[in-house]
Amino acid sequence: MIVVDASAVVDVITHDRADPLITQRIRGDGDLHAPHLVDVEVTHALRRLVASGALSSDRASDARVDAANLLIMRYPHLALLERAWELRDSLTVYDAVYVALAELLRAPLVTCDARLAQAPGHDAEIELFAPS
Repeated sequence: MIVVDASAVVDVITHDRADPLITQRIRGDGDLHAPHLVDVEVTHALRRLVASGALSSDRASDARVDAANLLIMRYPHLALLERAWELRDSLTVYDAVYVALAELLRAPLVTCDARLAQAPGHDAEIELFAPS
């Protein structure tokens, strides 16, 4: 069981040559968990990549389908917000809901976000992968 954040999902679904370790960790685990926020953040990241010219619109559409095909168990935010608020001094609320879920499930959080991985003040196990 792992918690995945949007940075990890986007890395895997947009890079044909993504780090095999993160690809295996996400595609091979089969027991993925994330707050509902993951869908909004992945879609936003894909929009940014298209707007910057880093990704074609067609490739982004394929990536959205790929993301939807990852069988991620999603969790509502309400149960995570109190802990996210407690983490406000070291993490954005967006990042904190992933950390809160990882703490709640006692599962590692897989991310490509070094700032999130280095944030103090939580008990989550963080698995940091370099972005592709």
